[in-house]
Amino acid sequence: MNNLFKDMLAEHFEQEIYDFLQDHIMNNYDQYDLTRRANEVNEVLEASLDLAEVLRVYNIKQDGSDVAFNMLVSCDIEIGDYFAGENITESVCQWFELSCSAVLENATLTDFSIDGIEAYNK
Repeated sequence: MNNLFKDMLAEHFEQEIYDFLQDHIMNNYDQYDLTRRANEVNEVLEASLDLAEVLRVYNIKQDGSDVAFNMLVSCDIEIGDYFAGENITESVCQWFELSCSAVLENATLTDFSIDGIEAYNK
């Protein structure tokens, strides 16, 4: 069932997941210590999502047609710094756990929403 959910999410909501993560990262990058995995960037002055991949869907709970679940997403984030008149950028990986909900009817997910987000690895 987990792979079925993962496939449905990738097929129907990939762009929505990407857009949510992009917006969250651009507006909240200072909440995460992204320099921990960086080699060149010392202070993150900007960040944007480069790539997002759903790794797994778990903790699925269904009540009638309403479904709640968690999703683990690996994100490649482009971070940037400015030093001595030069822009410095590099890509770092950050995993996020998304709390999601949807409606499952006729083997199709609808009304998908991301209800919460937390850093999975710190």
